[in-house]
Amino acid sequence: MEKDVLKAIIKTATIKSIINFTDRTLKKKSNFQILDLLMPKERKIRSIVGGMETSMGTTLWEPLAKEIAKANGFTVVNEKLKKPTIMPASLDATLGLIRNDRQNYTNSFNAESSHQAIKNVCQPFLVNRITEFSKAPTGSGVDIWLFKDGVDWFFDTKTVQPNVGDFKKFLDQIMNWYAYYYSNKPDGHAEGRIVFPYNPYDGDFWDKTKAGARPLTPGLEAWVEDDFWDFLSGYAGTFHLIKESFAEINQERTLEASLDKIFDRNASIITPDPDEV
Repeated sequence: MEKDVLKAIIKTATIKSIINFTDRTLKKKSNFQILDLLMPKERKIRSIVGGMETSMGTTLWEPLAKEIAKANGFTVVNEKLKKPTIMPASLDATLGLIRNDRQNYTNSFNAESSHQAIKNVCQPFLVNRITEFSKAPTGSGVDIWLFKDGVDWFFDTKTVQPNVGDFKKFLDQIMNWYAYYYSNKPDGHAEGRIVFPYNPYDGDFWDKTKAGARPLTPGLEAWVEDDFWDFLSGYAGTFHLIKESFAEINQERTLEASLDKIFDRNASIITPDPDEV
């Protein structure tokens, strides 16, 4: 993908995502706060920025990733990964073995052998198909599901400064993805990655990250910054272009102008009538 094309995609997707989030936020009926009478617009801006900070994955990174991937030939799968309604005992036992081994660092399983063990135990389902599937539990779903060249790719973006205990949850999430996928499609090929969209540190991300991301295996189960963005775009140095594009959006004031229109359109929501509060 050419640089100018990629930057145009980044800018368009970013502006659209922020505008949509702002519009949805302003339209929500919220509880009255006293600062709404003193500085209504500023108070709303703070609320919107705070909301974006806590939902960057779904608000910005997810739509941006999908637009970049589509332009590079990926298919965005708009489905939910479902789990067997009744988890087969053999699959459940395999997940338990992997989880216990890798959380206790006994080294019977690594990233590749964990994946393969789950796929292997699902092979009997080619003949004895599982027919009943239901919604995956909260926290085990897939944010970004892409398909290309016969491979289903599962991604979930996370905060770039996770807590130590989060990595065990992330490992469970990936193992569950494989279990749910291969129980329904034993002859398929899936790859799952936990994604840290950028490196906030001056230095190597994994060296600075608590516990080095264990029990996750960087590269095979977790990607940071351009591991992810370059994969989606096929362009080397994509995150640099993302930062460059963000700076240009700020300089060009295109986003600011669009946001002003939204605030003006929702002026009655932003500035409440004192007699009605």
